[in-house]
Amino acid sequence: MRLEFNQSLRMEQKLLQSPQMIQAMQVLQLTSPELLEKIQEELLDNPFLEEETEAPKSEEKIADHEEAQSSADDEPDLESVVEMDHILESGMGGSRSTTSDGDGFDTLSLISAAPTHAGLDTILTELRVADCDEALLHDAEVILSLLDLRGYLEGGTPEISATTGILESQLQSALDAIRQVAHPALGAACIREAYLLQIDRLPEPHPLAAALVQDQYDNLLANRLPQIASALGCELDDVREAIELLAQLDSRPLSEYDEEPTSVILPDILVQESTSSRHSGYEVILLREGVPDVKFLSESAVKALEQAKGDEKLHKFLMGKVERARWFLDAIQQRRNTLRKVSEELVRRQREFLDYGLEHLKPLKMQEVASAVGVHLSTVSRAIRGKYAQTPQGILPLKGFFSGGQSTTRGGNRSRVAIQERIREIVNAEDRSHPYSDEEIVRILKERDGVKVARRTVTKYRKMLNIPASTLRRSY
Repeated sequence: MRLEFNQSLRMEQKLLQSPQMIQAMQVLQLTSPELLEKIQEELLDNPFLEEETEAPKSEEKIADHEEAQSSADDEPDLESVVEMDHILESGMGGSRSTTSDGDGFDTLSLISAAPTHAGLDTILTELRVADCDEALLHDAEVILSLLDLRGYLEGGTPEISATTGILESQLQSALDAIRQVAHPALGAACIREAYLLQIDRLPEPHPLAAALVQDQYDNLLANRLPQIASALGCELDDVREAIELLAQLDSRPLSEYDEEPTSVILPDILVQESTSSRHSGYEVILLREGVPDVKFLSESAVKALEQAKGDEKLHKFLMGKVERARWFLDAIQQRRNTLRKVSEELVRRQREFLDYGLEHLKPLKMQEVASAVGVHLSTVSRAIRGKYAQTPQGILPLKGFFSGGQSTTRGGNRSRVAIQERIREIVNAEDRSHPYSDEEIVRILKERDGVKVARRTVTKYRKMLNIPASTLRRSY
């Protein structure tokens, strides 16, 4: 074997991303809060950028100087909780829903309300105010630290006693003290115990409600109200009245002490009806709520560069800052342009959805929008990441404008979201005494809408919409 060095020539193509391209892609996919944070970082790091408070001065001096220098360089028992919520909502005679309506973008309506509780520390504070001894406070703190996200104590005090070595009687005393100053069901071992604890604290006793939870829990989850009435020897109306009482109780005792703040959605796009008499339809407005305008420090930049001419190293450093500032401003402008083009194309293609609602959402792929706008598919994906639009149909994520679909027997196309919305309408219009099964929904979709879907698909969509099965929707 002979080892030697030699030289050879070859041609190859490589895709190299410049720093400008990388920064542009990074800025494009930022959400409004992330962009605000990025701008603040650049303002602190780059002396050639400042927040614009008035009409921007000319940038020609910077540009001329730059050009001149360019050559230099799951939880336990979760299913029971969900099923119980469905049963109680059915017993109350309807479902809970929220709607939003309004013209334009109202920032104040999106601000989360101030929390009413400071968390579990509030309970400890209440116990201290009640002059509880240190031993009980210690045991209470142990119990509160072991509560799950819903406020349940899995395994109850016996399991905690076996784990911590604290006497069960002491733990029970601490738990009783917690329930006296806080929610009466905190620390319940399961949802059944949570309801029973709350029933015991009612101003007036209700033995039928207690019997429903204690003795007829399985029948209650299965919505078998006639069997419950027969087993308890009461009228069906009495059972419904007891269910209405249960619906007023909490299945998640810790929810009122939740320290997680409500997330605030800041839309990037406002879609509203055009006010121009020459153009009908919708217009797209980029919202820049809270995001400041950034500009060059024109005069200061020129002065600093002039003074640094004698120091080659300093001058090169400052020119790098100027170049970085230019790239950053270009990236922000490119983000706005791309976001506007993509949003305008989405609005143009989903006009019927904006007019009439989700049932008229058309099947749309990202590649179609990318081809129409003249950008790469990944650019569209980055542009819509985490972005929201304020539309006549409410505040919606831009990715919600895209949906797969299927052809109908009538020659049209229906998106998956439109099919799901149609299923919701069918369920809402059904006779609650004889609710539709999944097979019947399949038949209605085929006969009335020309949409042929499998039963398992309807079941999947129904679960995605949090619609319970027909046996749980039945009202007696």
